[in-house]
Amino acid sequence: MKRVVGLVVMMAWLVPVWLYGQGYLSFRYEREQIIRSAKFKIGPFRFYPTIRLRDIGYDSNVYYQNKAEGPTSDFTGTISPQVKVYFLFHNYLILSLSENPEYVYYFKQKKERGWNNTLSPEIKLLLLNRFVLSGSYSTRNRRYRATPEFNVRVSEHRQGYKGSLFYESARSTSFGISVSSEEILYEDIRMGAEELYLSRWLNRKEQEASLEFYYRIFSESFFFLRGGYKEYNFKHPLYHWRDAYSYQAYAGIRFPFLGRIRGALSLGYKQFVPREKDKKGFSGLVGNTGIDFRVSRFFLRLRYNRDCYFSYWSDNIIFIENRWGTGISFYLTKFLRLDYDFSYGEANYPEVMFLWLPDGSYEEILRKDIYHIHTAGFVIRIIRNTGIGLMVNYWKRDSNYYWETRDRMFVGGYVTYEF
Repeated sequence: MKRVVGLVVMMAWLVPVWLYGQGYLSFRYEREQIIRSAKFKIGPFRFYPTIRLRDIGYDSNVYYQNKAEGPTSDFTGTISPQVKVYFLFHNYLILSLSENPEYVYYFKQKKERGWNNTLSPEIKLLLLNRFVLSGSYSTRNRRYRATPEFNVRVSEHRQGYKGSLFYESARSTSFGISVSSEEILYEDIRMGAEELYLSRWLNRKEQEASLEFYYRIFSESFFFLRGGYKEYNFKHPLYHWRDAYSYQAYAGIRFPFLGRIRGALSLGYKQFVPREKDKKGFSGLVGNTGIDFRVSRFFLRLRYNRDCYFSYWSDNIIFIENRWGTGISFYLTKFLRLDYDFSYGEANYPEVMFLWLPDGSYEEILRKDIYHIHTAGFVIRIIRNTGIGLMVNYWKRDSNYYWETRDRMFVGGYVTYEF
């Protein structure tokens, strides 16, 4: 037992982060998945390395500009190696570390080149054969379009901690409490002649406490309930009027990682309340659903996402995004797969915005953006589940804000491990 305590102390800063959407995995189930999926074993350590190549091709509109601005095109590509390292000590301790650096390359737009990185260590301890104590740390530096509102890629830094205590029954029913704290920071950027002070408008700290319940309904499928309270506190002293809190509750089914049906069905209710009383919040349905299922030679996909996100516009604290999508894959032969996906989304702003007209007058509007995304392509199997894909992606956004339309086309390839 002293060796265990020593390991826990030594690794106290190496604590886990499970993405909130992924949900809780029982100790025994996670341990079994590690043993089954790890590709290499060296002494007591198990390794799961991967390398992904994606978005290799031609981008017709790097900065998502409208036609009047003269879109900038370029050739781009991303290489993303990742390694997960696990240490299993007897039947009651899991230590793991995930490292994911990735390099984004642009041929002409040199300022867009750079490294992203995500570091996520974790520890999980089984006590008295029933209680699972875990803690976590995560740091991520990434340059990307953080929400659909962004027209350009921006640098975002996230650093957070999470801890939880769960009780697990012999039948893998689990319930417990989790708490988390995360700091989110952005860089200021320039768009043409305009300076966007994202660090003032969006830098914040988010703190959350939630209760979670998981009940196994099939061998590897779980019904879950999850609810909690969250606070959002902004860093800049002049923007504390953006501070807010929220209550949220979700219910759904999480399907196995492997099988004919995969993914999760998750729907719930959220109430987002700004602390500034005259600012509008949000109350209503939220969802984070993604389900894939295979029928004969067909593979079908369904997506539904609805939530509110912070806006960098001074008129609005948030915007509400409502997005759904569907897709289909057809295995023409054992070595060739055809793919098509369609996505439709809306972004609605609850506060009035001012639209300045050519004659100097203005009009008050509630901004609404509409998105359409089409993706078509094919994948050729190389070996086992590894394939090389080629695809064409078309993105379009129509907005009633200055009657603006923006579109982008990407033609390129990628490597997939899910043929």
